[in-house]
Amino acid sequence: MPIWHGETTIFKVNLSVILVGVALSSGALYGTKTYAEVQTPLPWQEKHQAAQQQRDRIFAQLNIARSALERKIHKENTSLLARLQPPAPRATGYQLLPSVKKNLPTLTVKPTQTLYSLKWLEDRFNEQQEKINQWLSQIPRAATVKAPGTDIEILEIQAPPDIEALVDDFEQFLKTLRTLENHLDYHSQWQSSIRRYPAFFHNKNKLVSLIREMNQLILDMEAPSNDTSEQITALRQQIMQRLAPFQASPGLRIINTPEGSKILPVTVCTDIEDTQFLQAFKRGVDEAFSQSDAAQAYQFSVALTWQRSNAWSLYKGKPLSQGTAVDPVAHRALFKDCPLVLTTGAASTHALVGSYIILGTDPTTGRTLAHEFGHFLGFSDAYVRGFDGQPGDPYGAILVEWTGMTDDLMGNSGAGRVSTEMIETLIKAYGRPSLL
Repeated sequence: MPIWHGETTIFKVNLSVILVGVALSSGALYGTKTYAEVQTPLPWQEKHQAAQQQRDRIFAQLNIARSALERKIHKENTSLLARLQPPAPRATGYQLLPSVKKNLPTLTVKPTQTLYSLKWLEDRFNEQQEKINQWLSQIPRAATVKAPGTDIEILEIQAPPDIEALVDDFEQFLKTLRTLENHLDYHSQWQSSIRRYPAFFHNKNKLVSLIREMNQLILDMEAPSNDTSEQITALRQQIMQRLAPFQASPGLRIINTPEGSKILPVTVCTDIEDTQFLQAFKRGVDEAFSQSDAAQAYQFSVALTWQRSNAWSLYKGKPLSQGTAVDPVAHRALFKDCPLVLTTGAASTHALVGSYIILGTDPTTGRTLAHEFGHFLGFSDAYVRGFDGQPGDPYGAILVEWTGMTDDLMGNSGAGRVSTEMIETLIKAYGRPSLL
């Protein structure tokens, strides 16, 4: 779990936990990832590999505990047994779509720093190991007794006082370990990236320094004698020009109606066959953009229309079946003369400004889909990733993320709102003196 320090979330993980004599592999039941061997591993890679090995040992212990709990639960208690089963991996592939959940309440977005540290991760793994060892002692062993009136020995399984509480604990352990496993994947990707692209991250670290300077000025503003609002405004403008510059999408133009309304038509090519999903996507865009207070103040609206394609035409008479694995970028390239494309097949949903949205299957909301649609209009994500320390340090670099750099939908995809500044940007970029 994150530890909150003001506006900084610090993630650290304990990776060097020794488990008690369990050599089972968890991969068959819980789907683990393996570490890519290198000839001369860096210190952080050794720590990362140790963490992965510890994760596997912990999952193996939980697999044994799961089997013990299953033996103590009556077979007719199917709901309790189901909670012990490993979650099925979420399928991804062609035409597989995310479920669209209810929007979260809108919130004021503040610049927030999150730190990801392998040392913290190591500590968290150690904590989990200690908790699991204590928890395992609460599961009583079965006793061998004689059947009544006979000399036949049978295995009597004594149910613990509160088997459901043990199942609750099991689920929580599994949830926590999955979160830590995500941190392992995060470090695997980004610790390598900062060594591979030093110039890129050097520039990002300059941005991180500017953001920290601005954030400190914001904190200083709380003192009555300090008025640094002009400095903050100047820094914010400098940061945003470098962090999330607006890139107008070619071909988009606002239509002005005789009644004074401003309509921005946006045509998106898609091969998605699920009409209900497309309706939910369109509804999310309408609620976030056209129905926002900022848009209504300017009588502005977005008119999204679909240009439908299908796999038969894209793949020249050899259509793909649902769930087929595709190369998302290569698949997007099949849409000819389509500047904006919405399609499927990604491991996780992502977008390229002014080009495409490729959907994964993780659950989403209408507002989050509207955030992705904002990339079609030319908006960029308002976050930055850099690092503290050095990649060659014993635990590698401490990865730094700043999110919520704008108090709007692009600063927070789940709870942000379309701001007046966003609407003004669209009107400036796409406005023209034309009538419907």
